[in-house]
Amino acid sequence: MAERIGRKKTLAVYFAGMAIAIVGSFGWAFYLPNGLAPFIAWLFVLGFFGGNFALFSLWLPEQFETRVRATAFAFCTSFGRFVGAGVNFLLGAAVLHMHTLGVPVALTALAFVIGLFIIPFAPETKGEVLPQ
Repeated sequence: MAERIGRKKTLAVYFAGMAIAIVGSFGWAFYLPNGLAPFIAWLFVLGFFGGNFALFSLWLPEQFETRVRATAFAFCTSFGRFVGAGVNFLLGAAVLHMHTLGVPVALTALAFVIGLFIIPFAPETKGEVLPQ
């Protein structure tokens, strides 16, 4: 898909799908009285749109010139992991405060919504030669 419509549009599709799937699964189906089947169905959708992480392996290295490519890619992905670790602590505090899991997890969809607003500022690398 990234080769057909471009990296930015592909990431936007994945981010939008991820936000909708998170809200659908944890913000809605999680609270249904007999919601196990819809919840599991939403988790399949969530898993599909988790493909955005695969796109990072394609797109991030294309952002950097050869001499720093590996280091820059490692820095970017590691930075994301550190932020993600911090979010786990915040999520735990939110669950403790709200006495439920669904709403705090559903609020993580905001990260993908914010990402949708940032994507237009990123460079499109589809069809371009890697920087040397």
